[in-house]
Amino acid sequence: MSSAPLPSAPPGSPWRHALEGALSVVAAVVAMAAAAWAALTLLGAGAVAPLSRLVPMMVSMAFGGGVTMESASPSESADGGESGGGLGGLLGGLGGGGGMSLGLTGEAALTPLTLTFLGMAVLAIAFFRPLRRRQRPAPALLWARCGGALATTAVVLPVIAAMARGTAQLPESVTERFGKGASSGASSQFTGGGGLKKGLSSVMFGNDAEATAFLGLLWVSVVLAVGCVAARRTTLPRPLALSRIRLKWNAVTSTLTGTAAVLCCSALAVALLAAAADLTGRGPAAKAAGVLLLAGPNLIAVLLTTGLGTSWEAGMHRLLSDGGGMLGMLGGAAQGDTAGTDKSVDLGGWSGAGVPLWLIAMVLIVLLLTTAGYVASARTPARTPREDSEALLDRHAEIALRMGIAVGIAALALPLAARGSVRIGITLMGNEMGGMAAGLDDGLGLSPLTGFVLAALAAYGGSRLQNRRARRRGRVAQPTTTATRRPAAARSTPRVPSDSAS
Repeated sequence: MSSAPLPSAPPGSPWRHALEGALSVVAAVVAMAAAAWAALTLLGAGAVAPLSRLVPMMVSMAFGGGVTMESASPSESADGGESGGGLGGLLGGLGGGGGMSLGLTGEAALTPLTLTFLGMAVLAIAFFRPLRRRQRPAPALLWARCGGALATTAVVLPVIAAMARGTAQLPESVTERFGKGASSGASSQFTGGGGLKKGLSSVMFGNDAEATAFLGLLWVSVVLAVGCVAARRTTLPRPLALSRIRLKWNAVTSTLTGTAAVLCCSALAVALLAAAADLTGRGPAAKAAGVLLLAGPNLIAVLLTTGLGTSWEAGMHRLLSDGGGMLGMLGGAAQGDTAGTDKSVDLGGWSGAGVPLWLIAMVLIVLLLTTAGYVASARTPARTPREDSEALLDRHAEIALRMGIAVGIAALALPLAARGSVRIGITLMGNEMGGMAAGLDDGLGLSPLTGFVLAALAAYGGSRLQNRRARRRGRVAQPTTTATRRPAAARSTPRVPSDSAS
């Protein structure tokens, strides 16, 4: 006697929505991993460490996790083989023949925003797009969908962070800097001036699983929250679809997120063209494609925030010991040898074709924000006479105010995500003797305020331009009313049109 098959979950089942929410997170992580693998392959990173370890590391960093490094093994003893002389030969006997060993410590904090953008785009599409083909869900079903996404994030990200551990061989260009810089100064007095690079070329790297999981949960929550406000042509629970915050902010947030998506997709298109230009995967074009596949939006963020007044500085400098006693004395001896080796570039002051970069960026921002104001005005429903009489500001001023607030917040958040730093130090007996640091740092200044004012003015002009063109064509936006809408259950077809505010 055969048992009847179990019935499948109906389309409106909470388990169905929770499963789809979980699959949206998995799809986002897979897309990020595929892009990271392609970028690292183009850069030839397989010679540094296995890609099976580097890809999870890049995905973890895309969620905001940092990377720590330390020596895989101590360097050769100061009195062995190649060192021969120097202070290390004198002190080597104190270690029972082992001498004093040198080591490396370091950390890297940077976010590959291309991977972050891909994860956000895939998550939003996989989460919200299936709702277009269904009846209006109940609020509990949307909560189940969000719960499935967050629960999957809490499980998947610690696993990815645990996989992001391994051993890497530092490039020869980095170890050469150690040999020329550090060994010529303080640490050469321990090693006799030779053999410092040996034993310092291999480092172990790892990722903080707890921080990655926390930041990943925050990242997914923000994407889903913004998506509930900005999503268009989708079917959301009626209390959310007709909520005040969505009706007020849908046009502005959807326009700005669409503009950001276009900019990031343009960086991806350039990366694909560069990769196609050099199919060997080792030429300059392939390396440029690898960089864009990892940090294309970082460059765009730097360019745009420069136009708002953020001062960006890219630089590399040597780290000198500031300790006391013998180590401080020897670190001071190295200071004269390494003086003048620091390099820094003020990106805002860089000029192309005789025009400063900040001015080029400002013109680009004005064009983008004017277009955004035009589109947001076209997507904003017209007011009813009652709403117009009760409002403190006119329709165009409200659009400009919301656009200014959104851009001001973006001007505050983008530099935090776009900047990055790498620091590697040489240690002796737990004390740092020197090293090197490189990074891209920013100074915010008044850029949030500048972004607010510039966005408000540009959006106001764009909204006025759209209204003038609409009047000439006789297409003035009609006010939105909800009285004529029928409940979703009373409709004859299962598909529900999108909300007018969407």
